Amino acid sequence: MRMRCLAKLLWVGVFGSLWVPVQANAGPMEAGFQGALAAPLGGDLRITSGAGPGWAAGVHGGYAFNERHTLKLRVERWALPQGHQTFAGAPVAQDLATKVGAVAWGAEYLWRPGGSASPWAAGAGVYCIRWSVASEDTLTTQGGSTRSSGTSAWTRQGLGLLGSYRITPHLEAEARAVFSHYGYENLNANVALVGLAWRF
Repeated sequence: MRMRCLAKLLWVGVFGSLWVPVQANAGPMEAGFQGALAAPLGGDLRITSGAGPGWAAGVHGGYAFNERHTLKLRVERWALPQGHQTFAGAPVAQDLATKVGAVAWGAEYLWRPGGSASPWAAGAGVYCIRWSVASEDTLTTQGGSTRSSGTSAWTRQGLGLLGSYRITPHLEAEARAVFSHYGYENLNANVALVGLAWRF
């Protein structure tokens, strides 16, 4: 599943590079790193991860085909806040703590409507996401409590929308929404990311 997901990303990158016309003023390859706050969107993921923000960090590389079109590849780690659920009922009480994380590989297309002079850009992306959920389950009865823990992982595809604003020639503010699924039941796993990207 993971190799199939990564193969689709490669196909998108190759197709995108052939589709966009390259002009004489195409820019050089660029690379950098990014950091962001990451928060779950919607009920399924928010129940498992909690409602507060976590973090995301990674690296990216990009190629400007011309003044308006850019292809960006990125790899990053997401760590969402810990979720906590309590189920109380006689004669057993259950306390479940869960921590959601992910590693995302992405290929993104950015369009700068005003050309290189414009600070604004918008686009869309496709992602291959390796989700993981670490859980710690505590059962309490009249005779005492027992605790068990474990981690489950799944590889899923994702789609995203993004926008950016160039603050300086090397620093950009980014906002992204990524839509995916996770778990054995393919629950919704949608994430909002807001942060900064630095390029060399």
